Amino acid sequence: MKTMTGLEHSASSVQVGIPAAILKPKKVRRRLDMTLWEKLYVAEIVRGLVVTSKHFFINMIGFIFPPAGKKRKVFTVYYPEEKLTLPPAYRGRPVLVADAAGEAKCVACGLCEKMCPAHAISIVAAEKAPGERYPERYTLDLGRCVYCGYCEEVCPKEAIVMSDEYQGLAQRDRSRLVFEKEQLLRPEGKVKARLTYVRRIYSKWNY
Repeated sequence: MKTMTGLEHSASSVQVGIPAAILKPKKVRRRLDMTLWEKLYVAEIVRGLVVTSKHFFINMIGFIFPPAGKKRKVFTVYYPEEKLTLPPAYRGRPVLVADAAGEAKCVACGLCEKMCPAHAISIVAAEKAPGERYPERYTLDLGRCVYCGYCEEVCPKEAIVMSDEYQGLAQRDRSRLVFEKEQLLRPEGKVKARLTYVRRIYSKWNY
């Protein structure tokens, strides 16, 4: 019986875009007979125990006897007592940027709502004065959000950014993942690192 890898088929080659002759896929040995020792998995079990024990004792020794000048040499973070400083490229909860007066910089143009592939954003626009729009209501459903960052990318006013907030993103009740404008507002200084990062990466593409 001939063993097929999937890539040998011409249709699969078309899907990948590269001929199978160039890819040279390996054949899967589906009827490989295992020895009794391999069927017992003893060696693999022992190897797994060695790896687990090694990390356990290194972490324990590093915690009890931290090296001089350092808290410890292990990289494990004891969350939630300790928290990492995330890089500005991290995409956490989308938040609205507030101006100096504490009001949202959003002008309710609707671009983020239109671009959101998950339809997680809902905006109800209003006017403060003729031609001056603002979001009377801005709703973000994090239960639908896929953290793609399109809302941040299309915003002409830098009014919505992906923050470094990652706590509270998992809830048993989906209704608790729906955030209103007041819950999303953050001072510009708090998301300054992300704004600087966004300006730098998007400037490469002449946005």
